[in-house]
Amino acid sequence: MFCFFLFLEVLEINQIKVDSVVSFGYKTVWLAVKTENKKRISEILNLKNTKECNWKVGIAESYNSSIYITPQIKDWTLVCGMSLLNGKNDKENIIYIKKIIETLSSEFGEAQFFGSHRVVEYQSWMKAINGKTIRAYCYLGERGENLIVEGEPTDFEKKYKLINTFSKEAQDEKYFEREDLFYPDEEFVMKVAENWSINPQRLEERKDIKNELGIIGNK
Repeated sequence: MFCFFLFLEVLEINQIKVDSVVSFGYKTVWLAVKTENKKRISEILNLKNTKECNWKVGIAESYNSSIYITPQIKDWTLVCGMSLLNGKNDKENIIYIKKIIETLSSEFGEAQFFGSHRVVEYQSWMKAINGKTIRAYCYLGERGENLIVEGEPTDFEKKYKLINTFSKEAQDEKYFEREDLFYPDEEFVMKVAENWSINPQRLEERKDIKNELGIIGNK
């Protein structure tokens, strides 16, 4: 009898239940991929030890060393986790992320990257379509410089005079005194994400999230 109840306890512990959506977005990085194929995303990212996982555990572990692929959200699937950054420095990470979204967009049509961390004022967004990065922007406020500015700003971005330390104007110190310059913050990253695809800070408001488990794994 004891063994029977012990078996039930182990079964209950191992049972993974679909749970309520958990919003995220601050102090992390994530991908938005235009597909519902979580398994294929995990294969492209070469994730190891993959298993089904719910929102609560997945989001929590994504802030540690795991990568969580969310349930389908309308036409999109999000992939979150600081482990997506694989380089030893900023330049390597940018090259690596561009390669990821270009590979994903080659298969699924479109893939995006977002990142935000208020401590170092790191704000970033990139978009790739059909295997080519068409827009990439990253500003590191701690150093007061851009890490990358590539491609034509999207219509939403054009509403703002985003700081560009690579521009010719920035060679003049008076450039940084301009009142029309816009320095992006974490809330702006969420707005770009909402305009392009999915705002992860507003997931709990949505009614179009598939009632299913996500996938968690490690690199």
